[in-house]
Amino acid sequence: METQIDVLLQGGQFKKLLEEQSVELRQKYDMKRAELEILYFLSKCGTHNTSTDIHRQLMMNRGHISQAVENLCRRNYIIAIPDQNDRRYIHYEISDHARELVVEMTKRREAMNEKILKGVSEEKFKVYREVSEKIRKNIEELILDH
Repeated sequence: METQIDVLLQGGQFKKLLEEQSVELRQKYDMKRAELEILYFLSKCGTHNTSTDIHRQLMMNRGHISQAVENLCRRNYIIAIPDQNDRRYIHYEISDHARELVVEMTKRREAMNEKILKGVSEEKFKVYREVSEKIRKNIEELILDH
């Protein structure tokens, strides 16, 4: 049982699948994996769109985030917006230039998710989401305790 938990939590197979699924998009748009991940995250995150939010959710190296965000801004895929209340924070939003890429990425992710979840009922998936969220919160608490 512990081995199954380790495999599930590490998500290595999912990361490999995601990497394979993104090769064509990366080549088409001349992007790095981190840039695509950040764009996808920003398309789904709502107001949780700072570098800190990206770091917390994607668990990416801060240096990689910084480089990717800089490249995405330079190439007009995202827009940097200073926080109105705290100048230390910058919010990132998807630009109109990135909309086509985001739509294409979203369609590919949805198709991949549909295949991954083949044969899983909505009820079982709901339980999986609840358990996953509880595990995520427990891990987050453990990280914060250190």
